[in-house]
Amino acid sequence: MIEGARQRRAIAMVGFEAAGLVVLALALNLAGNGRTGLWDRDEPRYAGAVREMRARGDWIAPWFNGEPRYHKPILIYWLMGVATAVGGDNPFAARLVSVFAGVGVVLLTWWLGRRLFGPAAGRLAGLVTACTPALVAQSKLATTDATLVLETLACLVCLWELSARPSRRVAMAFWVVLALATLTKGPVAAALISTVVLAGWAFGWRPPGPSRLEWSRGLLVFSAVTAPWFLVITAVSRGEFLRFAVGDQLLGHVTSEMERHGGFPGFYAVGSLLAFQPWSALVPAALAAAWGRRRSSPEMGFLLGWVVGPMLLLECFRTKLLHYYLPALPAWAILTAWLVGTLEIDIANLRRHRFGRLGIGLLLGFGLSLAVALFAAAVVIPGPTRAPLFLVAGFILVGTLAASTLLERGRPTRAIQMLCGGWACALLATGGWLFPAIEPFRASRLVGERLKTLAAETGLEPVLLDYQPPGIIYAYGAPVATAHNKASFFSHLESASSVLTVVDPAEIPRLERKYDLVMRPLGRVEGLPMTLFKRETVELVQVSRSAVAVGGEAVRR
Repeated sequence: MIEGARQRRAIAMVGFEAAGLVVLALALNLAGNGRTGLWDRDEPRYAGAVREMRARGDWIAPWFNGEPRYHKPILIYWLMGVATAVGGDNPFAARLVSVFAGVGVVLLTWWLGRRLFGPAAGRLAGLVTACTPALVAQSKLATTDATLVLETLACLVCLWELSARPSRRVAMAFWVVLALATLTKGPVAAALISTVVLAGWAFGWRPPGPSRLEWSRGLLVFSAVTAPWFLVITAVSRGEFLRFAVGDQLLGHVTSEMERHGGFPGFYAVGSLLAFQPWSALVPAALAAAWGRRRSSPEMGFLLGWVVGPMLLLECFRTKLLHYYLPALPAWAILTAWLVGTLEIDIANLRRHRFGRLGIGLLLGFGLSLAVALFAAAVVIPGPTRAPLFLVAGFILVGTLAASTLLERGRPTRAIQMLCGGWACALLATGGWLFPAIEPFRASRLVGERLKTLAAETGLEPVLLDYQPPGIIYAYGAPVATAHNKASFFSHLESASSVLTVVDPAEIPRLERKYDLVMRPLGRVEGLPMTLFKRETVELVQVSRSAVAVGGEAVRR
């Protein structure tokens, strides 16, 4: 009876721990989502595509602004379609898929940390993951990235379990999740997982063999999940989907710097130290300690492969963005938790550890620099953002100073808990107060709403010329004609006496003279663009061909 009572208490504690992590992750991921509009450029494209697919009744081919959108496979649109069907056509519902994916990442990291190094490591790994700003940011965006991180993590958890013991259920779960990841972002997850397996094997981990993965049966399951949609979209698009998704998107990321997103050699090694702050401050010390144990501990080989493999793969791509490396975050979190656990057991000061001084220096340097930058922004930027900026800076400052002091005193677990508390409060204040305070100044949303009002009042068609952020189209609520060059714009004027457009006010006199146009200002919008702290002013105008231009065309005819 005593033993049974102990087991029940242990199970209850595990459940309480998991529930606490879920509540924390949900709070951070949901804060302010309903009061913050979609961020240009990707969020409006995904949410707008779901809206148009629902309006068209077409759930096979994604569409945005009246054109096929073949950038990604279909699963994210289906999931967001379910979320918006339940929660409504709004930013809050559009982000729910990423919100719950982020919660899933936290729970799976917690569970894997427990499996590898015990309950204390799992608890810390879950806390670190939940309070990582990079994951919280992606979990608050209506994009594919948080979902892909969850799917990649689930596949790697399955591989770890299969390396320890055979299981038909786990093997089938691996193939199903890999198929879902392929329907989310094509072959990206398979490529990342392959690099983890290869690098982990090189570092001493023995991945599961073909028999444990049940390749023949697994490939049938994988094909059964993925093939139907890929075959249908290939037929419906007459091969255009594969040409664009593989030729333009996949190969384009490898061979060119798409949308000017390039980087230097070692971009991810350096950039991840910033992207995964504040926890990345401890990772150099954790990696050094893990490296020394890689041959005797398969866990270390597995985690080292998880850190290094994706980094080497992504370095081969000319297009570089830090969130591409986000699937490696769980490995960083678990290694950080393991290091803290070893320091706690040895009652050791981090400074005595290899790279320990560097870790404390990185922690203080990043935390203090960010806090000072936010304090400065609060002083310089007037209006409703001042108070939340001060608050966020204060939380980061207090958490950083408290954590570094506790690390100096040899209390690493308490230090991580304090750092989690400071960053959790900062992230709650950012999502729940700072971003909603910025919302009234978001330029593309304001332009889209104003353009819709003017179109209803004047009966004129809006045509976007140079200023075309997707947020305008989402805020407008329907496809908007776009002109990619001046000739395309004039073709719209051929079929209508006047149109509405959006221009830089300083450009109006020059455009009128150069193209014989008449531009009648209808209202000015001042706000903040995607880059935030830089004011943007645009003019909504009614555009007509001048009498001289129209008369000249009549004479020529």
